[in-house]
Amino acid sequence: MSQFLALARKKQLLSAAIALILGIIILALWFFDGSIPASSGMEINTGSDDQATAFGETAPEIATPETGSRLDSTPTAAYAIVYISGAVQQPDVYQVPVAARVKDVVLAAGGLTEDAVIDEINLAEHVTDAQHIHIRRQGEPSPNQASSIDNAAEGSKDGLVNLNTASAADLDSLPGIGQSLAERIVEYRTTNGPFQSTEDLQKVKGIGPALFAKLAPLITIGP
Repeated sequence: MSQFLALARKKQLLSAAIALILGIIILALWFFDGSIPASSGMEINTGSDDQATAFGETAPEIATPETGSRLDSTPTAAYAIVYISGAVQQPDVYQVPVAARVKDVVLAAGGLTEDAVIDEINLAEHVTDAQHIHIRRQGEPSPNQASSIDNAAEGSKDGLVNLNTASAADLDSLPGIGQSLAERIVEYRTTNGPFQSTEDLQKVKGIGPALFAKLAPLITIGP
């Protein structure tokens, strides 16, 4: 009888153990089955999107090749158009940067010639658009001399210096007439009135027959 009771107790313990194990398995299956969402409803996000959302920012846009080239473009440099003439190897019109100097234009024109009047050139001067740079040659009239020649032409007739209208500078351009003698001629004309003939020039102190003979082909009294 005691053996029968012991056997029955073992069966009860075995059944209880089996039931406990099944219960654990059922709980485990229920737990894992409820915590994992179905794959059909899963939404996969990239790490970059998660970081952007976390910081309240939107993901940066990738520039297209067209956009990238537009961002990399730089403003076009400004240029000046300059004309250089005179004592340079290649006188012409040149395009140079706006910050260029006269020296840069001279170098662009091949440099100076041997007869260039260098002392009159300011190589450090800034150039300006549409500027004309003229390098004077030796023997070429300076701007001041050219102005005197123009004034003499205004006071002359047929290339002759008019004694009654010529200025002191015009008279000074005649051979043998210096500044003081030219002023003396103007003073005589102011005091005594217009010259009546070219021979009256000899009435001016300092002008004798020899000097007058040199001047006669070059002067007139004119209207």
